[in-house]
Amino acid sequence: MKSWKKKPPKKRAAFVYGPSGTGKTVAIQILAQENNYDLMEINASDQRTKNKIDELLGRAVSQNVTIFGRPRMILLDEMEGVSGQKDRGGITAIASYIKITRSPIILVATTIGENMEQKFRSLLDKASLIEFSPITFGEVYSKLQEITINKKITVNSDILDTIAMRSNGDLRSAINDLETVASGKESISSEDITWLGERDRQDRTPVILNRIFNARSLWEARQTISQSMIPYDVLFEWIYENLPLIIDHPKERLMALQALSSADIYQKRAKTSNYRLLKYMFNQMTGGVSFSRSKSKGLGLSKLVHIAIMKTGLPINNFTTIETPEGIMIKPNSWLGKEKWGELNHLLRETGARWAYGRNVWILPYYREPQTKWRFITTFHNRNRRKGVAEKIANKTHTSTQKAITETLPLLKIIYQAQPDSREELNQWLELEDKEQEFMLK
Repeated sequence: MKSWKKKPPKKRAAFVYGPSGTGKTVAIQILAQENNYDLMEINASDQRTKNKIDELLGRAVSQNVTIFGRPRMILLDEMEGVSGQKDRGGITAIASYIKITRSPIILVATTIGENMEQKFRSLLDKASLIEFSPITFGEVYSKLQEITINKKITVNSDILDTIAMRSNGDLRSAINDLETVASGKESISSEDITWLGERDRQDRTPVILNRIFNARSLWEARQTISQSMIPYDVLFEWIYENLPLIIDHPKERLMALQALSSADIYQKRAKTSNYRLLKYMFNQMTGGVSFSRSKSKGLGLSKLVHIAIMKTGLPINNFTTIETPEGIMIKPNSWLGKEKWGELNHLLRETGARWAYGRNVWILPYYREPQTKWRFITTFHNRNRRKGVAEKIANKTHTSTQKAITETLPLLKIIYQAQPDSREELNQWLELEDKEQEFMLK
């Protein structure tokens, strides 16, 4: 935007892309407002043909100010809707207008996968590419917490954890879910969120994974990228999570992980240098993984369930396990007690299982969701408290927060736990809150 102050820059358009609910369109609207631009918004998926594009952009690109004297900015939203074979005339028309426009043009699309280069070939070299990443769990959680405080709604942190985790980086959907469960209430309980399921876009993911792990040709494996309802980088995480379960032969597992490692390298290089490298990523994460498998028999889910149960000290015969179309169902034969249930629920969650409310069973899907986020979430609050205490130590000792975490805090925790008489003095010196005091005792 700054480059437009004097004259049109070499690249007269920006191509903004990223997952839904990450603030792409609203960021552009705010940018226009702050720079006093008159924003002309066009839904590109509704105006797909060359004639429609000519009709809307023909005059706008040649007039860089409105009749009120304000500079004009053009926003073409939902560009992914103009990607079909019959709409090529629309893409070509947009590319030709970018060459001559006297007003900034911003193109917006949701995350574009394998066919990005082919679909938008005529646009990519004329536009600056700007990627919006999914909103982090911590940022989604903080925003939901801020809303509940402002609206004076009482809610347990576990409920906000669940909503934030299931949003998959989509802040808009997380806020919508919170609004739905909190509507007309002053407090939210666990029962209010039992209806929340995974997003529709993940329903077909197990089918896609099955095709990848059982593909007989590179073409068959590669087809799964365009068939998937989730972004390719999320599909990569699904493959990584389930690979050890499907490919259990040590040498074959090593080959498959090497293929995924290569895919990861190609993805990083594609984002920083050349999108053409993405095709090598797709080859490795699908065909490379599939062709490494020959002797592996796969899916040792029952073993995972037995290990989780044994860790609690409960007898295996206290449970009934049944294979169902959804996955393995784990049903307690009797009441476990709140403490044992909580311990087992945590262990089974780590394997990818979920508690089915109303049915009173755990379901472990044959293909489990990526657990990295779950493992991160289970330590989120603890890490926040550690950081809070470390910042207070750093302030008092005039050191960095990192040094406080690695050197000073471990020693203070030993003193705090071993010498009860010193706790009150440390509490006052560091001005520790109740939850931070709990952290020091753990």
